Amino acid sequence: MHCRRNSGRDLMNGVSSSLRAAFSYCVQQVRSYDYHHYLCLLELPPNMRKAAFALRAFNVETARAMDVASDPKVGLMRLLWWQEAIDKIYANKLIEHPTAQALSSVISESKISKAWLKRIVEARINDASREVTDLPESIEELEKYAEDTASTILYMTLQAGGIKSTAVDHAASHVGKASGLLLLLKSLPYHASRNRHFSYIPTKVAAKHGLLVKEGGRSEIRLDSREGLCDAVFDMASVANAHLLKARELTDTVPLEARKALLPAVPAQVLLDSLSRVQFDVFDSRLARGVLGGAARVNHWESGIRLPSEKDEPQEVDVDDQQLGTRWAVLVAGSSGYGNYRHQADICHAYQVLRKGGLKEENIIVFMYDDIAMHELNPRQGVIINHPQGDDVYAGVPKDYTGAHVTAANLYAVLLGDKSKLSGGSGKVVDSKPNDRIFIYYSDHGGPGVLGMPNMPYLYAMDFIDVLKKKHAAGTYKEMVIYVEACESGSIFEGIMPKDLNIYVTTASNAQESSWGTYCPGMEPPPPPEYITCLGDLYSVAWMEDSETHNLKRETVKQQYESVKERTSNFNSYAMGGSHVMEYGNTSIKPEKLYLYQGYDPATVNFPPNELSPRTRMESVNQRDADILFLWHMYKNSEDASKKTEILKQITETMRHRTHLDGSIDLIGTLLYGPAKGSSILNSIRDPGLPLVDDWQCLKSMVRVFETYCGSLTQYGMKHMRAFANICNSGVSKSSMEEACVAACSGIDPRQWQWHPSNLGFSS
Repeated sequence: MHCRRNSGRDLMNGVSSSLRAAFSYCVQQVRSYDYHHYLCLLELPPNMRKAAFALRAFNVETARAMDVASDPKVGLMRLLWWQEAIDKIYANKLIEHPTAQALSSVISESKISKAWLKRIVEARINDASREVTDLPESIEELEKYAEDTASTILYMTLQAGGIKSTAVDHAASHVGKASGLLLLLKSLPYHASRNRHFSYIPTKVAAKHGLLVKEGGRSEIRLDSREGLCDAVFDMASVANAHLLKARELTDTVPLEARKALLPAVPAQVLLDSLSRVQFDVFDSRLARGVLGGAARVNHWESGIRLPSEKDEPQEVDVDDQQLGTRWAVLVAGSSGYGNYRHQADICHAYQVLRKGGLKEENIIVFMYDDIAMHELNPRQGVIINHPQGDDVYAGVPKDYTGAHVTAANLYAVLLGDKSKLSGGSGKVVDSKPNDRIFIYYSDHGGPGVLGMPNMPYLYAMDFIDVLKKKHAAGTYKEMVIYVEACESGSIFEGIMPKDLNIYVTTASNAQESSWGTYCPGMEPPPPPEYITCLGDLYSVAWMEDSETHNLKRETVKQQYESVKERTSNFNSYAMGGSHVMEYGNTSIKPEKLYLYQGYDPATVNFPPNELSPRTRMESVNQRDADILFLWHMYKNSEDASKKTEILKQITETMRHRTHLDGSIDLIGTLLYGPAKGSSILNSIRDPGLPLVDDWQCLKSMVRVFETYCGSLTQYGMKHMRAFANICNSGVSKSSMEEACVAACSGIDPRQWQWHPSNLGFSS
């Protein structure tokens, strides 16, 4: 779901360095916890946008106060703190809280009414103070709550823009009431799970549909009838619908400069439509996965509020279908296991981006192990998310190559369009023609010269490059763009990627650094509290979120590269993790428009070609340590003593294996080169532009020798590929390597390091 976005100067222009961090914090809070309104705020003109982010962040802080507190009293104290903070802000007192600091700046610049801020907090306090069995009597009570919270945010946003109009206030009131009512409806399952009560269904509505039970002088709503609950939700949603209809009727009376402030009507309308599609059953799993049918409804609503000048803008000339050819895409998640959730989430998200862009399902080929959506640890069964506030990205993803069929050999056959070389799977291949374009996206663990696969062997750089050369020689594509998320992913192309294949590549990292997982537990921004694993990867979410918030008929490949490069580096800070996005191959493709590869989503028609998101840094974890983070959170969250013991054993075994690998490699270096030179030779890095190794078959041979005597490298051990490459580059024979491995790993049973049933055989 998207709201249209307007270009303009950066949110932070004109803001002192001391306030920049505060406003960045506000942007991140809204992005993490109110994503659909975040997209709407990006559309606002600069004089309203900065204030709107501070106000929405304030709304997030107060709305979440009760939800994040383990004890309701603590949540109520937080709201009382905000009530006092407002008084201090208007008394020009400094408050050490980023949202409060941003609010203070906005209040000073825009003269925001204190009464409105107080109204929001007091409404939240009154709501938090009531007993869960103290039910509202009528829908009108909930309308007032929505007016005091959601509508009031809109009033303040308009005030920040200097807009004074009775008509726009009237429309904002209706939009806010609709928004507030619908969000209360969507939250019913959440609140019921926390306190086992439906505390936001009015007693009059509940009684009408047979849901109200009176015991001991108290009224309580019970779900004895699912049909009755759906009918009650329908009655409340009908009131929200009436408010949206009234707001739409008022469109012509609303000043042009105010209409974009009313864009929150878009997510409200889409949520209403989603409720309708599930017959107003708030427990329908499809509603939990996210709103349904968003893009079409956005266009329908915005036809009523779009600025007249936007209707007549000249459209850029597109490449016609015959010249364009067919767009193909190959998406690969090269890992398995719930601890690697993020890789399959990345791939599923990419599939949704491409489908929204108009790529046909038969032209998108997906490789994923498919073991996380229904994993016992997944808190939302059958659902995968790639953003803390993201919708389900798993629904509809084709199961082309899953489980044992996710192999390097099948990937090569798919790329070459050779069905005879396939082993299992759907049989789909890239049956491309000379005028077609191909997009490849790979997300996984990696190491120098290799990309992981859940089934052995791994993908080796030269094998992959050879496949690309064969594809080019066959003349079955016009141009190709490849994105790779993995540690040391630059080493796959460094020194060996030709520039004459009509292929452009970007990688998440250079040839000697890690890539990074993000949206991880205990980090900012965090996933929902029930998740114990990272939801995405820094480079991957950067390109996909960029694609979702830009018009890809205007944005170029180069513009996305620059945007993703800056965000993946955490805006050149690397303070909380980050890597150097690299590019290889034919850079003359960079001026082309992205839609040629990723398609075009009509919902983005008025989005700008490129505008960097506010410079908000994201905490991240080294991909090689993400499994330890996952195991630790699993251990911390487990309440079963026997399970905690088993998890602790897993952590211990994982660390033992890492120690074994690192120690074995060090000892092999000492045995081959002596204690003075071993480490420096194994870890030496070649000059930029040179390939990792001169003889790739030698590299495979040395890896196989090591794994024969010392056990599987696993995803962590891929980092030692550089050591094996340097052993080859220094001219060590296979027999000498065998002697060193036998001595270093004497007494080791190589079979004990098989972490997953798919991790059988040699990685080379």
